[in-house]
Amino acid sequence: MTLTFSPITLDNGDDDSDAVLALRDGRLAAVLTRLGSLHDELANRWFVESTFNSGVPAPRQTFESLDAFADWLLDAHSRSPIRSAARAE
Repeated sequence: MTLTFSPITLDNGDDDSDAVLALRDGRLAAVLTRLGSLHDELANRWFVESTFNSGVPAPRQTFESLDAFADWLLDAHSRSPIRSAARAE
């Protein structure tokens, strides 16, 4: 699995406008936003706005770095029940 990040700017009118598209093997896997100062101690952490794989739900945590998210996604993808069923066929 190859994971790349493509920076984008959200048109949301606040300081949570830094974002990335997470592409897994060239396909959109998630959209992450870097949290701004409004989020106090969570500022500068990455929040997953959405994931696009029904076997991998959006996490209930923020990530210190994009590398930490990549590690989480790799682990979540390997444990996905949909992924496991596809391998069994």
